[in-house]
Amino acid sequence: MKSELLLKKIREKYKNYLNFLEEKIKSIVNEKILIPQFITQGKRLRALAFIIALKNHNLLNEITLNLAISIELLHASSLIHDDIIDNDEFRRESLTLNKSYGNTIAVLSGDYVFIKSLEFAKNYQNFLILEEFISTAKKMVKGEFLEEFLSIEEKLNENVYLDIIYNKTGSLFEYALACSEIVIKGNSYNLKNAGKMLGIAYQIIDDCEDLINDINKNKITLPLIYTYHYKSNVLNKLNDIEYIKRTIRESKAVEKTINLALYYLNEFEKAIDDNLKIEFEDYINYLKFRAFECNEQFS
Repeated sequence: MKSELLLKKIREKYKNYLNFLEEKIKSIVNEKILIPQFITQGKRLRALAFIIALKNHNLLNEITLNLAISIELLHASSLIHDDIIDNDEFRRESLTLNKSYGNTIAVLSGDYVFIKSLEFAKNYQNFLILEEFISTAKKMVKGEFLEEFLSIEEKLNENVYLDIIYNKTGSLFEYALACSEIVIKGNSYNLKNAGKMLGIAYQIIDDCEDLINDINKNKITLPLIYTYHYKSNVLNKLNDIEYIKRTIRESKAVEKTINLALYYLNEFEKAIDDNLKIEFEDYINYLKFRAFECNEQFS
């Protein structure tokens, strides 16, 4: 797939920085605390956003890369806790900690990874970074709360969906680019907003890719919301996957969802300067190809 080739190109371009990040994260797995191996894997899209934003400023070094590590560990801690909440059995083709060792060990592991994330953020020794970290962590918890406690009727609202994914997922991309701008300028206004747009776009695309799996888990995401507005009885037939797929195609729900993701990607591009657009070109195209590839599956 074109998206996979582009991601490989991006990772090759920044491999020295990513290798440093991976070494630091692997060292955490060796700290005699039960940490899932999946934290040593992943695309590192959030860290890459941070790294790309700093590329032309000669500010990528061991000190600033502490923030890239913090970003990825904060993400990893949320995944460990998500697996507990969702009672998931597998994460990246391996048994989750909660299934292997129980919820108590998994909670403690997630907490430890969260604390390590905070420790790496603290290493940069900037109060604004810590403020952004705390704000992001609060948003992520809020997003999880909304997803768990809102009624089905409330979650069928597009604006509610966008609020959930911004808080739960988009805020991490927001944190990544807020950190970049603090390192560059000492404040986090413009790039922080760009990160929000990027994070929302990413999660909309990711939800399209996971659509059938999410339906099997009775999880409501935007394609299902659009499908519901086309034919409301779809919620009564979630066990009939062939009917669901057929109705999704008829409603053009995935196409509408992808169009919204592309809108947010466009807002991201508008929020960054021309030099940064050049640096992010492959990254943006990677997400666009993922969106197009997903749309092809339901066209």
